[in-house]
Amino acid sequence: MNIKRGLFRLWLVLSVLFATTVFVFTYNSIKSEFDKSSLLAGIPANAEAMIPVSCYQARGALKVDFELATGETEKKPWERCWYRPKKFRVLFPEYQDIDDEQLVTKTYMEAKVPLYPAHPWQTLGGIALFAFGIPLGFLIVGGSLIWAFSGFAGQSKAS
Repeated sequence: MNIKRGLFRLWLVLSVLFATTVFVFTYNSIKSEFDKSSLLAGIPANAEAMIPVSCYQARGALKVDFELATGETEKKPWERCWYRPKKFRVLFPEYQDIDDEQLVTKTYMEAKVPLYPAHPWQTLGGIALFAFGIPLGFLIVGGSLIWAFSGFAGQSKAS
């Protein structure tokens, strides 16, 4: 009976250490997803997405038709210039035949700007499932083996 209790305590300690280690190593990933989500939540529902274009291909005038990234003061060919969709459609008529969602997706891909939706709870759930699922699996398998092997032991007679 003491062996079962000792193995359970060992499993409990190792499970806590495993889960802690998983969360320590994945903390930055979880935090970045929640940060990205809070940034997206701060954008009003009616806000327009900005359209990225290589400044080498930019059309129009700076601060009239497009903006530069934060901290940039002059247009450089290797930087990205950012357009509001209405200005972009006027200056780039070749994109007139697609809707706004396709426009944003296509221009972000062309500009090699990642366009990831934030799913913080899905990320956290996956990591939690891994951190607690592995130890739970070991508990089930280990408990089953102990239960099976304890059936082979002779029964003690009460005197």
